[in-house]
Amino acid sequence: MPPLKVGECVIDKIKDTMQKNGMFPERAVLVGLSGGADSVALLHIMHRLSCESGFVVYAAHINHGLRGDDAVRDAEFSKQFCDSLGIPCFIKNADVRALAKEWGISEEMAGRRVRYDFFDELMLEYGIDFTATAHHRNDNAETIVMNFIRGSATAGLCGIPYKRGNYIRPLLDVSREEIENYCGVHSLQYVTDKTNLDTVYTRNKIRNIFIPQIEKGFNPNFCETITANAQIIRDDEAFLTGTAENEYRKTVKDGFADTQKIMNMHKAVARRVIRMMIADVSDLYDVSSVVVENIYKLCSKNKTGTVCNVTKNIVARIEYGKLVISYTEDECEDFAYKIKIGESRYISETGYTVEVSFADEKDKEAECFMLPDGVDFVTVTNRRKGDRFVPSGMSGSKSVKEYMINEKIPKNLRSRIGILRIGDNIAWIIGYRRDERFKFRKNGIKIKIIY
Repeated sequence: MPPLKVGECVIDKIKDTMQKNGMFPERAVLVGLSGGADSVALLHIMHRLSCESGFVVYAAHINHGLRGDDAVRDAEFSKQFCDSLGIPCFIKNADVRALAKEWGISEEMAGRRVRYDFFDELMLEYGIDFTATAHHRNDNAETIVMNFIRGSATAGLCGIPYKRGNYIRPLLDVSREEIENYCGVHSLQYVTDKTNLDTVYTRNKIRNIFIPQIEKGFNPNFCETITANAQIIRDDEAFLTGTAENEYRKTVKDGFADTQKIMNMHKAVARRVIRMMIADVSDLYDVSSVVVENIYKLCSKNKTGTVCNVTKNIVARIEYGKLVISYTEDECEDFAYKIKIGESRYISETGYTVEVSFADEKDKEAECFMLPDGVDFVTVTNRRKGDRFVPSGMSGSKSVKEYMINEKIPKNLRSRIGILRIGDNIAWIIGYRRDERFKFRKNGIKIKIIY
């Protein structure tokens, strides 16, 4: 195929990818530009498409402060390339090594945080629809192999998504070879990051040693094959995740789940519910399969007091037939929110909004309470030492501490449960038991809890 035709085939392939995955911006797109062949080709292609479709193109380059003069060279090259296309280029300089130490994370994670924070800031400031990154088919294959080696579950074997929120990957159906050919056809210069050749890094070993050996000895189309399989896994994962989300909504309450309900699920669904519980605490979803299996075993044994480490600071444990995943120190500080009648308030410690309004009849979708004369607000707090209430249906009082123990509420969650107070008295342990003294008769207030 003539060189020019090769270049146009790449354009057509990228257009198709963008069309299928809803990547065409209405207003503007930001391109992450490193100066390498992949990002140079992506910016050039976005520039061409912008001339056809009318959207604006911006570029962003980050100097991570890790490669000395080479990094300065890359920044200068990126600026010059953008100038040649008439594209605004935003450059950020960061000391990623120092930030990694400050944040207590790896340099790789710190660099990623710096990049995406920068992209998010620019998108917000300039009204940009998407940020496009230059991940391509070979990157995707490397990611899948790396996740497999690390012991990722099927979520990690899905590879890099075409689109995640405001982030798009238009080159995912294009190979590294096609990108380099495109640069050659259009006489596009680019810089080479020498660290990409350093086999100290796992990804570079996979890129420069493992995959070439597989392609040479077993399957010359390995990258294409593995990414095609990833799409099948992605479809299966979407179905299973949807099923797990439904089970999660029915099973998980206030950060804990009934172990018997977890054991009644299909194991594939149960694993995903456990991962969702971990993600609620730590924003980690793709944890090791070994960790998830260990937590599943905890549920199967269902022995109060048994513990399994999730990360250094997060544990899973069994308490009174419930699975709890939390930080090792998860006691909540005292909180108090005053809410006037007719207003609503988000309670950050509990994760829900409390809406208060007058009621002249019972409402099936809300909890209704008697309101003493002269009271125009309620208060939502957590438990306090010495708290007592009169459980509905009873005449005598009971301590809140005793009630929570009898209800087998996990100890680490007790300080996070909201308590509705009217005047000086408890009206409702939210989500659990009402107080008999505030039983609704004709007029009063209604309380809606909105998650």
